[in-house]
Amino acid sequence: MKHKAKKIIRNILIGAVASLYHTDAQAAESSTPPLLEGLNGDDQESAVSALKNKIIKNVLQVKKNGETKLIAGHRSHMSHRSGGGGGGGHYSHASHYSGYSSGSSRRRSHSSPASSSYGTTYSTPKPAPKMYKTYDLGDRTLKSGLYGNDVSKLTSLLVSKNYMKSSWITMQHGYPVYNARVVAAVKRFQKDAGKPQDGVMTSSLATALENWDESKTTLVLGIRNIEYNNASELAGNDVNELIALLRKAGFAPDPSKLKYNGNKAVFTKDIETAVKLFQAYNGLTPNGKVDEATISKLKAVAK
Repeated sequence: MKHKAKKIIRNILIGAVASLYHTDAQAAESSTPPLLEGLNGDDQESAVSALKNKIIKNVLQVKKNGETKLIAGHRSHMSHRSGGGGGGGHYSHASHYSGYSSGSSRRRSHSSPASSSYGTTYSTPKPAPKMYKTYDLGDRTLKSGLYGNDVSKLTSLLVSKNYMKSSWITMQHGYPVYNARVVAAVKRFQKDAGKPQDGVMTSSLATALENWDESKTTLVLGIRNIEYNNASELAGNDVNELIALLRKAGFAPDPSKLKYNGNKAVFTKDIETAVKLFQAYNGLTPNGKVDEATISKLKAVAK
C-alpha cells in the first residue's frame, strides 16, 4: 500500500477516535466528506479493505467510493469503558443496541409468566362440598340418625318397594330422618336380597334396591291396608302375621276355612269376620279393615 494511502487511513482513525469523545449524535446517521480522494483505483481498494479490518468497523461505515459514515456514535462509550472493569473498551454501537433489544426481550419474556400465573388465578373453581340438602342417594353411606336429600330418596324407594309406609317417616330440617323404622325396613330388604342385615344403606345396596322387583318383597303387617275384596284375593306374608295375632288375642279364624296361595295366606271372608269381632270387642269401628289402629291394638292385646 502506498504511503499516501496509509497516511489517509491514519487520519481517518484519529478523526474517528476524536468523534467518539466529542460527538453528540443520537443514533442518526451523519455523513463525512469523502476521505479517499486522490487515490487511484488499486490504492483506494486497498485503503477500503484495511479500514474494514480496523476496530472502528462497527462505528464507521466505509463505502466503496471512499465515503465514510458515522453509525450512531454516542456519549455512553466512555461510560461503558469506565464502568466495565476489564471489558477492553467499546466494540460497537450495534452491539450496544443489540444488548438493549435483548434486554427488552428479556423484559417481555419475563412478563410472560406473570400473564401465565394471572391465567391460573381463573382456573375452574372446585365444586362446593356437598351437604345434606344436596346429597344424592349413593353419595354417602346412610345409617341411623342421618337426614337429608339422599334419605328422602331412600324412603321413597322403600315405600314404593313395600318395605315401609310413608306415615312412618319422620322429618328433620325439612328432610326425612334415617330412624328406627327405616333401619327395620332396610334390614327386611337385606334379608330378602340375601345380604348381611346390618340396617346400613351403602351405594351398592341402594343400586340393588332401585332394581328390586317388589313382587319379591316380604310384606309385614302394617305396610298396606288389608280389607276383603270379593273380586280379587289379597295374599301375603302380612296376612299370615295377622292370623297369628288374632289367634294370640283370642279371635282366631276357623283353621278349616283358611286359604293359602303357596305359603302366603289369603285374606278370606272368615278372617274379615274375626277382625270385626276383635274390633267390636276392643272399642274400634267394626269395619273389618286392618288399619293401623287395629294392628296397634292387636299387638298390644297379643303380648
